Amino acid sequence: MVNFNRVILAGNLTRDPELRFTGSGIPVCDFGIAVNRVRSKNEEVDFFNITAWRELGETIANYKKKGDPILVEGRLQFRSWEAQDGSKRNAVDVVADNVQFLGRAGDAGDGGGGPPAGAGQRRSGGQNQGGNRNDVDINEEDFDDIPF
Repeated sequence: MVNFNRVILAGNLTRDPELRFTGSGIPVCDFGIAVNRVRSKNEEVDFFNITAWRELGETIANYKKKGDPILVEGRLQFRSWEAQDGSKRNAVDVVADNVQFLGRAGDAGDGGGGPPAGAGQRRSGGQNQGGNRNDVDINEEDFDDIPF
């Protein structure tokens, strides 16, 4: 039997990220995102609760705010608890493994409010944040030193 628990969501934060610390001092960040579900005649919105741990959670809490676009890659986690009135409650949350900070529509640049390079983001090789290739001067004489 094959088991696979992976989710990728892209949407906007529904509230400012909340950074807390466990009893042993491990940072944990909770936030929500809204994801538009486009159909042929009507548009619906799905809401998800996201949890990010350690450095990833700290980065999100430091650089993102309500309304900011974000891409989240992670796994689903089921949890259950007993409410104060004695009823049993259940929820399915997303635990983030990777995030990508997305730009808002119409932004010319990152406005200086982005994280340091590589902070909590997966990057594709050979491209910078905006997707433009970096220009590099290549001197073919440098190839003579390559041992293969």
